[in-house]
Amino acid sequence: MSDKVECKTHGVQQAAYVCQHIVGSMHSGIPVGFHWSREDDSERPDAWCSSCEHARSQGSGDWTDELMEMVKVSVLCGACYDHARHIWLRGRKITQ
Repeated sequence: MSDKVECKTHGVQQAAYVCQHIVGSMHSGIPVGFHWSREDDSERPDAWCSSCEHARSQGSGDWTDELMEMVKVSVLCGACYDHARHIWLRGRKITQ
């Protein structure tokens, strides 16, 4: 069973985990990228922005303690996660 979280807006939802920059994009509406592991086939895989992906890929490719400090993983409810992913998808359509 997946973790649950109670959101002030959406009530009890599936918990989803993202970097702090994706959370910030929900407030600004500016897409920051949306990356996840291809091996994670869950409905809402852990996600991180392009800046965090760049830092990960420039390092060892692993999620080190130092990198995790930069990422500052945040918990979103499933509906908020979907909203954040929509900001990224909308941004991709505009630039294509």
